[in-house]
Amino acid sequence: MMTNKKNSTIDTVYEAIKEKIVEMAYEPNEHLIEEVLSTEFQVSRTPLRQALYRLELEGLVYKKTTGRIHVAALSKKEAEEIFYVREILEGLIARLATIHIAAHPSKEDIVHNLQDVMLLMRNAAESGRQADVVRYGNEFHNILEVHSDNQTAVNMLRQIKSRLARYRRVGVYKDPEYPATKPVDEHEEIMNFVTSGNAEGAETAMRAHIMRSLQNTIQALSYLRG
Repeated sequence: MMTNKKNSTIDTVYEAIKEKIVEMAYEPNEHLIEEVLSTEFQVSRTPLRQALYRLELEGLVYKKTTGRIHVAALSKKEAEEIFYVREILEGLIARLATIHIAAHPSKEDIVHNLQDVMLLMRNAAESGRQADVVRYGNEFHNILEVHSDNQTAVNMLRQIKSRLARYRRVGVYKDPEYPATKPVDEHEEIMNFVTSGNAEGAETAMRAHIMRSLQNTIQALSYLRG
């Protein structure tokens, strides 16, 4: 029972710190002081250090030779590495999902689900609700992951999602002239290929979407650096 409680505390602290890193409440390269974190989250040093160790394994924080923990920096190089891996995995998932949805006995329901998500995403974009655009975009990708029937690809993608989330958050600072509905248009293009059973088209459109996201992220990084 004590072990379960300890693990629960570690998980809670881990998720709380990760959220603050992703949302930029803890800025890149910021020094995370254990004493301050311990007080903030009202936990002892042991579960805190275990939570920080998990974040270090994910590449969200790093430890200096002095033992100090810092939030990992954001860089063009890391963004490219993450998005290149994402491009391959998301493209494969889109291709496989298209094939499996086409043969699924509940294809019509799945198609309606995708269409409903896209409608919500477009409404969010047109009303300036960026957080909801991201949320519905994630939901769209999750549907494809479920129907890809390739858990290995999905698990590999999940391994980089925490680091990816930071760069997606950076996208909020993108060029103000960038059309808010552009990501929606790209998702709709992917959806049309998926629902029509065009696996090659779905993969190509998905990979192009990921690469455009990378370019937007790189541009956003330049805005942040002034």
